Amino acid sequence: MIDPAPSTDVLIAGGSFAGLALAAALAHESGGDLSITVVSPSFPPLDQSAVGIRASALSRGSLHLLDHLGLWTTLAPDAQPVSAIELTDSSLDDAVRPTRLRYDLGEVTSDASLPADVPKMVIVENHYLGAALHNAARIAKRVSLFDNVSIINFTPDADHVAARLSNGQTLTARLLVAADGSRSRLRAHANIRTLEQPYNQTGIIAMVEPELPHEGRAIQHFLPAGPFALLPMTGNRMCITWTESSGEAQRVLALNALAFRAEVEKRFGHYLGTLRTISPPHAWPLHLCIARTLIAPRFALIGDAAHTVHPIAGQGLNLGLRDVAALTECIIDTARLGLDIGQMTPLRRYERWRRFDNFASAAGFDALNRLFATTSTLARSARGAALGIADNLPGLKSWLIEEAGGDHGDRPRLLR
Repeated sequence: MIDPAPSTDVLIAGGSFAGLALAAALAHESGGDLSITVVSPSFPPLDQSAVGIRASALSRGSLHLLDHLGLWTTLAPDAQPVSAIELTDSSLDDAVRPTRLRYDLGEVTSDASLPADVPKMVIVENHYLGAALHNAARIAKRVSLFDNVSIINFTPDADHVAARLSNGQTLTARLLVAADGSRSRLRAHANIRTLEQPYNQTGIIAMVEPELPHEGRAIQHFLPAGPFALLPMTGNRMCITWTESSGEAQRVLALNALAFRAEVEKRFGHYLGTLRTISPPHAWPLHLCIARTLIAPRFALIGDAAHTVHPIAGQGLNLGLRDVAALTECIIDTARLGLDIGQMTPLRRYERWRRFDNFASAAGFDALNRLFATTSTLARSARGAALGIADNLPGLKSWLIEEAGGDHGDRPRLLR
């Protein structure tokens, strides 16, 4: 561990994906002119052989960012390109789940600025992504990583912010960025209010290996209790991201291995043959949390500290990386003018840039969850008709997938 300097330009609280990506991006874009300190109770393991079962979908905008930072070549061998996205809408007991909507990613208009060997969407295991981002921040010029410690509180002043650490040390910075998760202590200390709503749903994840090749297809079964997503991974594995009502989830999680397999197979279906292996499940409660504002004096929120959304579209990480790209551009543009990066002008620019996207995305994912949870015959018929119309409009499908990838609107440079 390298001890941070007593004063730093940007102090980042939180050493997960968003915090490490911001540190690496600021170091890269500033050429080492800015000093950055990341404070975190822990960082992702650097050991690439670490075992985990969580995986994330990285959209085209996120791949732009990672490629720009030189991380794509590191991640490529362990990333599974997504060839198509298929959606079904059925009840749990339906014997057949016909595909209502299919996105063939090979047909989506590509961005000419993206290298030809970078896919439009990939699924990557979280431990590989965490290791790559950790290493990028660790070796970046003028980035210090301070582990086994957290920020207790902070006090903004006219020209700096003073942060008190759990080890008794005080660090000063021109800007403090909170990337400390959905239950952000620093967000609360800044008196930033949130819009919150429990979903009474639980997210369950497990790793499976089907008998037949998945061919890179990502499949989302919309079931009344919530979506059951099948994400393709390398080695013909698939990561299940399963949303279930909290009561039913407790029952499922208490089952023995054989009974749990039966529950998975009931939802998975048999189109890829039998399931060879199923890992033990992990679970977490789902809730919506959106910060009403993203900034305070010499303070900004990114990632889950700014927005925790329903995983129905798998876009939580991509939203966080959009925050990183936008805040990086605001900071770098201000620094190049020789101005104070912690003043409110660049922070307000960042908030204007990200606030609408965060609110719109959260509202859209919430509406999708509610729409597909409706079990009435009329609602199911209307959903089926809408999906059928969308499936026959290639232009609409291209727009939807590009919107999910962050390819519309005023994009930060790192996403282009």
